[in-house]
Parts: sequence; structure tokens; C-alpha cells
Amino acid sequence: MSTRTVAFFVPPTVVDEAPGVTIRRTIGGERMVLLDPILLCDHLYMAPRPEPMGFHRHPHRGIETLTFVFSGTVNHKDSIGNDSTVTAPTAQWMRAGNGIWHEEMLIAGNEPTEALQLWLNLPQTLKRTAPQYQAADQLPQVSYPSGTVTLVSGTFEGVNGPLSSIAVQPFLAIAKFDQDGTLRVPTAANDTAAVSIIRGQINDHEGPGLVVFTDGTELELQGSAGTLAVIIVAPKLNEPVMQYRSFVMNTAEDIAETLAMIHANRFGTGD
Repeated sequence: MSTRTVAFFVPPTVVDEAPGVTIRRTIGGERMVLLDPILLCDHLYMAPRPEPMGFHRHPHRGIETLTFVFSGTVNHKDSIGNDSTVTAPTAQWMRAGNGIWHEEMLIAGNEPTEALQLWLNLPQTLKRTAPQYQAADQLPQVSYPSGTVTLVSGTFEGVNGPLSSIAVQPFLAIAKFDQDGTLRVPTAANDTAAVSIIRGQINDHEGPGLVVFTDGTELELQGSAGTLAVIIVAPKLNEPVMQYRSFVMNTAEDIAETLAMIHANRFGTGD
């Protein structure tokens, strides 16, 4: 067994894309554009306020999105008829596939709303498939000596996460450290592995931020008491990426096709 070591740490960049919402970006920004197959990693925070704020109706094609909700409430609406309100602790998944319009709004309340959003690349063979959506009713937890691991996708200690349809079959989990300690997670040797620190400290790096690891068959996380972090382990696609705004395809011709679909009002119909 080979233990992964820290390759580098990515501090977040604050971006202004949704009034009223603080967005700290570690992937998809100026420091790191892509960490195959991860296209974007945003830590979202909204203080209590009287009205919903967030991301109004916009299009996606060729990706999957994951939203981990740590506190508060998030509403999802899309062009294939889904209208779902999820309350922490939970997660939701959307496959944009061949095209979808959606909005994701952080709902006002008496407590802050905090979430992490990932964009994952779809394999070329699935970029033109029908869009899908799923919200997890419950996220199972596994205790370890220093805290808990909440499963979203993949398997840990024989427990499976509920979002099992994600194309690249990632391991996605929320690690909570109630006291200083070590968490060990087995991994496939060549998968991409990173940890998004929501708060606290992982392997001597203070959050918020992203810790990226070298290859290896085990992820060893040393966390401080009070740490909350998202573990992301996923196979690389090793495919060409052509991105224009929220469309992620493989060639310039694919992007031209996408824009033509929008102009012809053939985009986001669920096909």
C-alpha cells in the first residue's frame, strides 16, 4: 500500500457571480482551471437574509453537478420538470447531458446557508444523453475514532453513498473531525484525489482551500478538531476538453452545435 502525499494546496479565489452569495473557488478559477475530471469547485455561503439568492436560470451541457448542503436550504428547478427543495445535511446531483436549463437558489432563513458545488466532466460517450436529477433523502454516516464520514457516492467500510449514477463513479464523502485525529481512505492508485477544506485543517493546511494529493492507494488525512472537509476521489477521463462558459464538450464543433441548438430553441428539452 502506498500512501498519497500532499502535492500542493490551492487557496480559494473569491468570485462575484451571485449577488448576496460569497463564492470561494478553488477549481475553475485563475489558479487551477481543471483537475481531471473535476471542472469546478465552489464553496458557497449566504448569511441569513429575507430573500433567496443564488444562480438564476442558466444552461449546462456535457457535465454533472453535485451540491453538498451543510446548512440551510437550497432549491433546484430545471427545464425537465424538477422542482426540489433540499435541507441540510443532504446532497443533490444533476446530469446536464445533452442540455438543460436550471436554477439553484439558496433559501433565506434564520441560519446561514452553506454548500459546496462540484462540476464533474462527463465522458464523451455520455455528453449527448438525456439529462437527469436526483436528491439524496438521507446520507449514511460511518463513525471512525476521530469523527464521522458521511457518504454521498462510493463505498466506505461497506456503506454505500446514495448518489450512485454519477458517470465517473467517484468517491465523495464529507469528513468531520470531532477531535484531532487521522482518517484513512483506500483509493485506486491513479485516481485524482483532493480534499476541499470547508473549515479547520487537513495535513497542516488551513481552510478554506483545496488540498491536492499525489497518486497512491491510500489517502491519509490528519485533521484538527472541528474540521469539516469534502473528500473527492475520481478516475481521470484523459479526454480533450473544450469549454465555453457552462458548456463542456470535446471539440470546437461541439460548442458550435450547442450554440446553434440554443439559437434554434432546441436546447434543454430533455432529449
